[in-house]
Amino acid sequence: MDKMKKILIVDDEPDVCFVLEELFSENGFVVDSFENPTLALEKFKAHSYDLVVLDIKMPELNGFALYRQIKRFNKEVKVCFITAGEIYYDEYSDIFPSVPTKYFIRKPIENEELMKRINEIITADETDANNNATATKVVCRQSG
Repeated sequence: MDKMKKILIVDDEPDVCFVLEELFSENGFVVDSFENPTLALEKFKAHSYDLVVLDIKMPELNGFALYRQIKRFNKEVKVCFITAGEIYYDEYSDIFPSVPTKYFIRKPIENEELMKRINEIITADETDANNNATATKVVCRQSG
């Protein structure tokens, strides 16, 4: 049996952390979530994650700065981004030149589609391990 995949969520909005943590946990992932990016970075150093889900706009340390720090510790970890803001692929192509536009997902997104994307990212081939900065913009909508 495969070991359970681990996901680290970093978002300064508690509601987003809660919803993502619940959704990912319900779908069989081991999840840690943090509202403070500095604490998340400390946690990252001590644990091995299969995927890191980052908000882009956060106080103190934004998602891109946190991404760079995380990649210093583990170049192979897959990273995706979440944000409520507009995203224009051209603006990020300098930061993520090897990332296909299909990994930029606009909100809102249904939970089922979000899980489909997360599973695609986590199970993607590792052939480009040093360049797998999978930048994905994902947001889930809380149901109920």
